[in-house]
Amino acid sequence: MIEHYLQVGMKRSQRDAVVAMLTFQPELMGEFVRLVLVGTRTQRMKGAWVLSGVHAENNSLLRPHYPEILLHLHSEEIGGVKRELLKCFVKARLSSDSLQQLLLIAMKWVTDHNQDLAIRYVCHKILKERLADFPELNTELKERIELYRDKFGRFP
Repeated sequence: MIEHYLQVGMKRSQRDAVVAMLTFQPELMGEFVRLVLVGTRTQRMKGAWVLSGVHAENNSLLRPHYPEILLHLHSEEIGGVKRELLKCFVKARLSSDSLQQLLLIAMKWVTDHNQDLAIRYVCHKILKERLADFPELNTELKERIELYRDKFGRFP
């Protein structure tokens, strides 16, 4: 049923309507997350956009699904899906395992020139908010950024 909303040409108003539906019917969230992770290319792209909207509206609805989303991020190939799924973790409360997975992904992608600029930007945003508690990672991030700037001239 939900998959018919996720189509090419989906407008912001349609996305917001799906976000509202999921917010008011949270029992659909598990099915929707699975669709985003294994659906068609269009379903994954539009669904990830919806999930970032759900996160902005009420991020507690996504909390039970963080581990499977993080696991999926390792294998996702579509840049827009990666970006929108990463947005679901900005300012999110995470378990220590999920935080560790998120930091691994973000540290790997923040200076990966093969990743889209928007992905590197979201990774940097996530790391800036999270690394206050990890000074050794903060130092490593600064070193990576400096190497990246030396090589490519700017960051991200």
